[in-house]
Order: sequence, then structure tokens, then C-alpha cells
Amino acid sequence: MKKILLTTIASTLIATGFASMANAGEFSGKINVWAWTINVPPLQQSAKMFMKAHPQAHIKISTIGHDALLEKLSAGLVAHGKGLPDATLLPDDHFSSFVNIYPSSFVNVGKMGMDQTAKLFPKYKVANITYKSHMYGFPLDGGPAVIFYRRSTFAKAGVNPRDIKTWDDFLKYGKIIKAKTGHYMCGGSDDDGLYRIMIGQYGKGYFDAKGNIDLKSPQSIHTLQFIQKMGKAGILHNRAAGWSPSMRDMATGTVSAIPEGVWLAGNIETAAPKTKGDWGVFPLPANGDGDVHASNLGGASFVMFKKSRNKALTYNFLKYYTTTTAPQLLAFKAGLFPTLTTVYKTKEFNAKMPFFKNQKVWKIAADTTKLIKKVNYTEDYYYANLEVRKLYSGMVFTDIDVVKRLTKTIDSLKARTGRKVNQY
Repeated sequence: MKKILLTTIASTLIATGFASMANAGEFSGKINVWAWTINVPPLQQSAKMFMKAHPQAHIKISTIGHDALLEKLSAGLVAHGKGLPDATLLPDDHFSSFVNIYPSSFVNVGKMGMDQTAKLFPKYKVANITYKSHMYGFPLDGGPAVIFYRRSTFAKAGVNPRDIKTWDDFLKYGKIIKAKTGHYMCGGSDDDGLYRIMIGQYGKGYFDAKGNIDLKSPQSIHTLQFIQKMGKAGILHNRAAGWSPSMRDMATGTVSAIPEGVWLAGNIETAAPKTKGDWGVFPLPANGDGDVHASNLGGASFVMFKKSRNKALTYNFLKYYTTTTAPQLLAFKAGLFPTLTTVYKTKEFNAKMPFFKNQKVWKIAADTTKLIKKVNYTEDYYYANLEVRKLYSGMVFTDIDVVKRLTKTIDSLKARTGRKVNQY
């Protein structure tokens, strides 16, 4: 079905999609771009559209799994570019892990012209791929977070999602749902995604804007203790680790609310087709002490390598793909949440979604993008994520002292990275 949609949109938008390329000039030669799974079909279709307008251009899209791509990228950078393509897709939270460490291996695409496109994207997205005041990436998708909920479970418990304004409300009504239906509010303890969503509402992460370890901030401690409080209250499902168990919880109705990036919408449709009409979304709750009803979890962008022998073709294709409405509609129809704001004005993006009982899910998420605050990931994000996930999985369903355990986590991270630790 998605393939049919991609083909249909491509055939109707080729003319308008290239209106802005009239003065781009003819490009020739070959380039290779890496991407993973869901990104490949719209990227391939857009490459065909581009090559139709520029017959001398030959664009190859190589499909590589997410984790395998990061491993190959690491190996290629260590080997001074050996084995790397002309460009690759890169998760935003790993951007600093590569660009900050190997800046001489990447092209400053901001100086090539991408800096002038910054106004087309949400500020947080541009900030995520900026290095030394210039864009080093082509913004693609994002993950503005919302709460997905099961309508039937909420109705059975007599809970109106509009009444959930704060995280305290989330806990309060989660207890009611558990008592009246036996269903958990949400679940999982192996991944710290909920923690990252909640501290992201403050514009905080593992590190502050200067790169100091910021895990001991009052907001971080409050968030961890609050999640532990939800675990003790019995509203979180202590399920097995991994993606499959979470999808199973979602399909069976074991959990009734899922705080997640809006990209989960496509996963719900695929994993639980029989639940059509029983899902809805509402904005993130807030604490009301400096945070907002918005956060981001997920998203990726393209980066170019200096070893590319055809920078003109690589740059112009990726600029076309990420800054033009037509190809980004292809990406949207394939399941990606676009960060190109011109897409937000299209009828396709603003259409009602039958699976979600005709809610305009994408618009609800898009309305939060202007509120999302920048988070500094730094080149040590990978190690910090490992340490915090260990902390997280060991505390949610236990009585451990969060502050004491957090101190051990911070000491370990400090020893590994040499970074300063913020004291409060």
C-alpha cells in the first residue's frame, strides 16, 4: 500500500517538485548514499525524480541497518574515510558523537548554502545538527513526543484524557485505570526514553549547554524519583526488555498510554491493525515549573563526507530531498515525521487519520515543534546513554535510593569521559 502511495504522489508531484530546481544546473556522475529501512523507499523514489530532471546523474541508495550503519561509519572515520559513501543518514542524538570528534571528515554544508534554509525547520532541529555556528547536516525527520492512548480503556475507567494536564495527573488517573480495568498506564524499564522525554521538556539532557554532566540537576532527580514513584504505584508494566515486548503490550492492550515520539503512529498501525479506531493522542503533561508540553525523541539528518568525489551532486540532491515539499511528502507517506515546515501546510499532512478515529495526529505533533527545547547531546552521548539505561532499569521497580545510585552513575561517567559534574 505504501509503495502505491509513493508512486502515486511521485507521478503527480514531479512537475511541482522541480519548480525550485530550474536554475540548479545539470549534474553528472555517481554518488552513493547510506540509509536504513523506512527511509529507503522515499529516498529511492526521490532519487528517480531527481535523475529524471538530471539524466547525467546516477544516485545509488544503499540500505544498511541502523546499528550496522553506525558501526560502519565509526570504522570508516577511524580509517580516514575508507569505505564511506558520499553521504549518510545519521541519528540526531549521535550527530555530535561523530561530527564533534571528526569534524575534518564532514562537509560544512552550511557554508555551501544550507545555513540559508534554517528558517524552513524548527529551531531545535537545526540546533541538533549545528557545529561551530554552521549546519553540518541536512534536516530530515523528527520525533515530537505525544501520549498515545487506548480510547476504550480510558472510557471504561471513566477517564477523560483532557483532564491529564500534569504528570501528577498522569499518575493519578493511571491508578484509576489500573484499579478499574487492570491495565497498566505504560511500561518498560530497560530503556530510558520516558526519562529523556520528561527532562527534554526542560531543555535538559545528560549534559548541559557547556557539556558538563548534568544528571544531578533538580529536574533530573525529580524525574527519576517520579518514574520510580509510578513504578511503586503499580501503573508501569514490568515487562521483558526489547522492542517486541513493547509492541505486544501495545497490541494486547496491556498498556493504555504510551509517551513516545509521534513516529510510533506507523508502528501501531502495523503491529495492531485490529485496534483501528481505538487509539488517540494528547499532548505531553507538564510539571509546570519551567517545562513545556513538548519534547523530542528520535529523528535523523544527512551528513556529507569530504572524501566525496562529487560534492556538487551530493549537496544538490540532499538539499532538494530535504528542503522541497514534494519529496518530503513521499517521506511523510512512508511513515516519517517531516521537519520541513512547508509540509505542515499541505492537505495530506492535515488530513484526518481513520486509524486514530479521524484525529489529526500529525498536526497535533507539529503544533508542539515550536516549543521543543534544544538538548546538548555531546560526543559522549553513547556512553551516557549506556550508564543511564543501567541506572534506569535497576531503579524503576525497586526501593533503591535514586540519589545514591545516581551518584555512582555520575562517577562512572565522569571517569570515562573526564567531564566536569554540575553540583546543586
